[in-house]
Amino acid sequence: MKNKGYRVVLVLLLAAIIGIALTACGSSSPLVGKWEFDEGPGYIEFFGNGKFEMRADSESVTGKYKDIGDNQITLTPDSQYDPDEYDPVTLEYSFSGNQLILDDGWSPIYFTRVD
Repeated sequence: MKNKGYRVVLVLLLAAIIGIALTACGSSSPLVGKWEFDEGPGYIEFFGNGKFEMRADSESVTGKYKDIGDNQITLTPDSQYDPDEYDPVTLEYSFSGNQLILDDGWSPIYFTRVD
């Protein structure tokens, strides 16, 4: 995957991971909802049933998320995606106002709640 596309997918995966963590706590979880990527077009949406969808540019990924505790979530893409490009990923998440911050330990990704 190209660097730009990889970053967008990583951001979306990070957002999805956060959504999993909060969704695991119930429908009142602060992760559930739609979050727009602050660095360009794209979003990640976490659903109350433990699933996520993310889109950036022409990329789209769906899968499941799980809160594993200590402000960390794991995003697992659906099986139809190439496992060499879309491995499960674990991310740390935090909030600042209406922003969601997903961090893979390398570079934080910022999202803004849209619903």
